[in-house]
Amino acid sequence: MTIMLAPRRAGTTGGRAPSDDDLDARFADVVDGAVLASAPAGGFRASLQQVRAGAAKSWRSMFGRRSATKATLGRPRILALVPAHNEEADIARTIEGLLAQTRPIDRIVVILDNCTDGTEAIVRRYQGVTVQHTVGNIDKKVGALTQGWQQWALDHDFVLGVDADTVLAKDALEQLEAEMVRVPSAAGVMCRYTFDINLGTTFFARQLIRAQRMDFASWLTDIMARNRSTYVLGGQATLFRTKHLQQVTTDLERNSPWDPDAQVEDMELTWRLHEMGRKTLVSATARAYAGPMVTMKGLMGQRRKWDEGMAALLWRHKMPDKNTFIPWKQQFSMLANGLVRLLFLAMLIAALTVHQFTWSPIWLIPIAIGVALNVKIAWRVPDRRPADIVYALLVFPAELWLITRVWSTAVSWLNIWFGARRDGWAAQAAAEAGKGGGSGVIGKMLAVILLGGAAVAGATWWWVTQASVQVQETVLTTGWSVVTVMTLALTGFALIKLFKPTRGYRP
Repeated sequence: MTIMLAPRRAGTTGGRAPSDDDLDARFADVVDGAVLASAPAGGFRASLQQVRAGAAKSWRSMFGRRSATKATLGRPRILALVPAHNEEADIARTIEGLLAQTRPIDRIVVILDNCTDGTEAIVRRYQGVTVQHTVGNIDKKVGALTQGWQQWALDHDFVLGVDADTVLAKDALEQLEAEMVRVPSAAGVMCRYTFDINLGTTFFARQLIRAQRMDFASWLTDIMARNRSTYVLGGQATLFRTKHLQQVTTDLERNSPWDPDAQVEDMELTWRLHEMGRKTLVSATARAYAGPMVTMKGLMGQRRKWDEGMAALLWRHKMPDKNTFIPWKQQFSMLANGLVRLLFLAMLIAALTVHQFTWSPIWLIPIAIGVALNVKIAWRVPDRRPADIVYALLVFPAELWLITRVWSTAVSWLNIWFGARRDGWAAQAAAEAGKGGGSGVIGKMLAVILLGGAAVAGATWWWVTQASVQVQETVLTTGWSVVTVMTLALTGFALIKLFKPTRGYRP
């Protein structure tokens, strides 16, 4: 039998040692050439796949293949999965960050999910990056991750999940791997996230990024104070141990570790890992720059997806447990902060309309404590700028941010309670593209303000003209008492956060 070798493929290894992909490619060339040269039409040609599969064992025994648990040099193998849907604006920075890692990644896979822009053309410009297209995917990011997991993961010891708009610091993976080796019980370690203020091209965009930097710095400061144990391994940049993800997949009879029904698949997976007794940590040293939302539409679309996804998970678990206590506390804190402000405004209007309002300087104490806490957080923001401190000193930016957060949280819970189903992935993508999703939030808020204004006007008319003096006194006394108790409680929690030790960690 004459063996005809196929021509060497483009992009071969040159002077370096052949990789698994090179060996498999050459094996395919040899077997294809042999069969096609010797097989008559309609004979062995139809059995090409069987011949290739049967010869694979001999080929790999001759040239070698790294195992799923040990690299050639005894170093763990790391796979990077980057799901991407229409990410032409950001994908180049993400790939360049991965290729520049001080700890080289064994395989980088960009999973293109129904892209209609120039994402693929940009990705294919980079050598050393594998391109995978999703097939029949209806589960968006989770579906893309699932197909990448099924194709590549089990040949690697660690899986690095990276969003297509996230840029890793050069030593991020090196730091993450060192932590995983140092803590064998850790199923995953995520980077500390922040945002690049330079990505804001307008004044308003920079203020939105600044607010997100403050928000993440506050969240990470709390996590660092809890021994770096996190209830969510964010999908922006997290290194997972493959065997623990495989255990989740097997135990829950899934196609992959990620739940396609969860809008916050990273949080759901983290809770599953906790249930297995595994640690989930935030790195004290690894840094990543996540993609910020630079428009109100995009921001509200993202936050609605996060808040509604968290609310759905918490509602599924009902009572707080060791996995859900912190998220439940955050939800109650957010709603309590919104409620106390609403009650204060109502009591202020009620007192002014019947001339029963008396100013007291003591009311400035909660405001001063809140400003001090914001300054502490701003001081700890990575790549801090003077404008961050000014932002913290001003009361109104933080209050406006709180209003948007309370709105998103409240609406998300209402959707869960009333059984409204919403595709958060599609809404966020549309919002980021400026096509909708979060675009109606301003109109909805204005509608609520108008309806609220009408209700306040009607209540004020009744309060002033119809309510008796006794009713007015009872309402004012009770209302101010409730506001006082709630304010004292929230101020106490703020004081605890203000003076709580940070253990030397930076967010």
